[in-house]
Amino acid sequence: MTDTPSPSTPHGEKLQAQGSQLAGSLAALAGWAIAFVPFILLTLMILTAVLDPSRSIADIRNIAIMVGGALLLFCMIAAPHLLGQAVRFKERAMWRATIITGIPAACVVGYFVFRFLSNLG
Repeated sequence: MTDTPSPSTPHGEKLQAQGSQLAGSLAALAGWAIAFVPFILLTLMILTAVLDPSRSIADIRNIAIMVGGALLLFCMIAAPHLLGQAVRFKERAMWRATIITGIPAACVVGYFVFRFLSNLG
């Protein structure tokens, strides 16, 4: 009997349909399942390179490894979450952020897959 008016959008923006929360959660879980082991391996690889007793911790190479490793680890943490949010909300900016963080994360995963497969033979 009573109709609820549709919410007004500021500046004439269109409302986009949201995806299901389950689909977003499953996409994020799949991303974490893929990135979990390479994340741990990259962390160990960074720690062993930085804590090498033959070099100083303030060596420029160690600083570069720490900064680059921190950026890669951030991308590996952010990419699965952003993927789930992009699947759920279907916004262009979310997909852009997913791609920006997902490419370095995919490169790390690909590196460890390549290293694993090259050690098999």
